[in-house]
Amino acid sequence: MFESSLKFLKRLDRRVKVAIAGTGIQNWTQSFSSQYNQLYARDLGAEYVDIGSLNSIGAAITSTVSVPLGWAAERFSVKKVILLGLACAIASATIYALASNWWILIPAIILSSITMRIINPLTDVIFITCTKPEQSGTVMGLSRVVWGVLSVFAPMAAAIVVANFGGINAQGIRPLYFIQLLLSTFVFIFMATKLETLPTHIDRRKDRSSSKGAGFIQDFRELFKGEKWLKRWVALRMIRQFGISIAMPFVPLWMVNVKGADPYILGIMGTASTIMSSLLQIPAGRLADKIGRKKVYFLLRPITYLGTLLLILAPRPEYLIVVGLLGAVGMRGGAGGVSFTPFITMHWEMVPGEKRGRWFGIEGLMNVSTIPATFLGGVLWQYGLMIEALLLPILLEALVVIPILVTVPDTLGRNDR
Repeated sequence: MFESSLKFLKRLDRRVKVAIAGTGIQNWTQSFSSQYNQLYARDLGAEYVDIGSLNSIGAAITSTVSVPLGWAAERFSVKKVILLGLACAIASATIYALASNWWILIPAIILSSITMRIINPLTDVIFITCTKPEQSGTVMGLSRVVWGVLSVFAPMAAAIVVANFGGINAQGIRPLYFIQLLLSTFVFIFMATKLETLPTHIDRRKDRSSSKGAGFIQDFRELFKGEKWLKRWVALRMIRQFGISIAMPFVPLWMVNVKGADPYILGIMGTASTIMSSLLQIPAGRLADKIGRKKVYFLLRPITYLGTLLLILAPRPEYLIVVGLLGAVGMRGGAGGVSFTPFITMHWEMVPGEKRGRWFGIEGLMNVSTIPATFLGGVLWQYGLMIEALLLPILLEALVVIPILVTVPDTLGRNDR
């Protein structure tokens, strides 16, 4: 499988390979520090409600800028928007590294949220646009394997740095952001020099739109024309993101403050999660290209629910390593986290190529649902309803999201996609 995957990777379009490499390094920098962001804010004086509010602010800003960013990706260049995202990553890491109080992190979280809103989604646009439909799921899975291999030692590397600079406190965590700053700067230079402009329907559409005098608002109205299931998909994604966002900011706090995890447990857990995810990505992608995106999602997603229950019930910190292998709601990676690969493949295939820039903008606008969600999570945490905050996403997915998804046709085999 490894040999055939390597040959497949070599045959891919140059733009796909450059995007995999650049985004992989940038994702490594995110994995390097992500488990410590909330712990860092907490040690700088933030309360639980403050942490929830910080994430709500980031979600509000990204929801606001996503529509113009998607429009810009179509009208100008996907590459230019990606470089903008990397510039935000550099600025965010700088602010994190120099912060002396939790409220100074507000602009850093805003910039970091913009980075995450841009980099991975537009990289996926490159994958979907530059590969054949029957290969899209495989390319999605293969990219996650490469990123997983790059990131497999990030949690342990972060644990070693934190442990040697003072433990889980601001002093011990701060060096992570200086390292993140250096790596993000490198990725910016790499993508600026190596990534070619994406020659898609998106770029050709620019001249057509200019000649017709189509306006910004009209462009987005046209997005939904002829797309029967798109509104239902928007509702599905907003509810799903709402649920996940309730728990996501507080999972690291649960593991450290409630379950007693130390830097090395967090590091081993993150490494186990990445390895498991990497092993399953390519088989899941190939299976999604054969039997459909939805079936593979339904097959893998329940593993996440099992991991969440173990996260809650774990009698000792060592059990969290198994949680890393399974995955949990609010965490990336693990066997259950692989379900996101067919899900996001289906997401981008919901619209034809000439609409994907605007679809990117609408996808970001869906993040408006995370604004009340993270605040609600902070309130639940503040009042001791921690288990309820971890279980609520599962209830929403099982009772609302999955029943809606059942009614949406699979995108595999749509020739116009």
